[in-house]
Order: sequence, then C-alpha cells, then structure tokens
Amino acid sequence: MKEKWIEAEQMKRLTMDNLEEMGMFSLAHNCCYIDENGNTRYRDFEIDIDARELAKGMLKEMTEDAVSFESDEDFDDWMGCYIGEDGICTQRGLIATFYQNLWAMAELREKLKYYEDLEEQGRLLVLPCKVGDTVYEILEETVPNHYFYISEHKVQDVSVKAVKYADEWEQYDYENLYFTREGAEAALEKRRKDNGF
Repeated sequence: MKEKWIEAEQMKRLTMDNLEEMGMFSLAHNCCYIDENGNTRYRDFEIDIDARELAKGMLKEMTEDAVSFESDEDFDDWMGCYIGEDGICTQRGLIATFYQNLWAMAELREKLKYYEDLEEQGRLLVLPCKVGDTVYEILEETVPNHYFYISEHKVQDVSVKAVKYADEWEQYDYENLYFTREGAEAALEKRRKDNGF
C-alpha cells in the first residue's frame, strides 16, 4: 500500500564541494561557502578567496576610502555602517551590500547542505502534519441510519509513526485518516458510492 501522506520526492541536490564537477548553474549555488575555519569564501572557476579580502580589495580598487581595519570584527562593523549610512547609493555601500550577501548566501548554502546530506543518508524525516494542524477522519454510523461523515480534529502530538488527535494515537497509514480536507472528501464520496449511498 502506498503511503497516502508521503508525497515528497527526493529533491535534486544543489550543494556541491568539488569545483571540477560544477557547471555555471551549480557554481551559482555554491560560489559562496564557509570553510573549515568558519570563514566565508567566494569562488569561481578562476579564484577562491576569503570574502573579507575580496571586499577589502574592492574597496581599495573602487573607492577613494583609505581605511585600515584593526580586525575582522572591525571590518564587519565598518561594512554594517556603510550599509546603514550609504545603502546602495555609493560604491562603498554597494560593496558592503555585496559583502553582506556573500556571507548570507554562504550561511544559507551550508544550512541547505546540512539538510541535503541528511536526505542522502536517509535521515531526513518529513511528517505529514504538525501539532495544531487539522486532520480529517471518516467515521461510520449505523444507528439510527447507516451513513459516513468526516470528523475534524486538531493534532495534539506527533511521532515518527503516529499522530495523536481526540486523545487517541493513530498510525499515519490508518485507512480513515486524511491530512487534507480534499483528500477526505474524495475518500468519503468513494466510500458512499462503494456502499450504495
């Protein structure tokens, strides 16, 4: 029986480490990364450089600012000030925004890489619902008449194999349990037809 709640296909991996295996599309998703020392880096097919050094070089080449920085933290503070003072209206503001985007993109890439690695290892679990969601159960009554109906319940708890609603635990593959209103209504209609209603 196909699990009715598992609809997610394995996504195509976007993160890569080996530059030689990358095309332009892959490089676009992997040009910013965090190295083993926690530093943000920028790479393309010709260079691989620390993001701070890249931004410092751009400041030197493209602006008249003769600013020296005492530390990485000092540089980061200056970049924040440039964004706050200049926005994208000056070259230094644009460079500061570019630098901000480099480290933000690197952090996002590393987070995505973490989840892609979990998925490849078979350790990423996507549950069909979360606490507070609504689930739908098809119920059957025989007194005074025979009929089926949909009962809605708020999810109270979830586990790897089951969901708790109406103070009871049910397996995710319970035949009367649905995670969308549309799915429950379609199943209810089929059940009514199958039973001559």
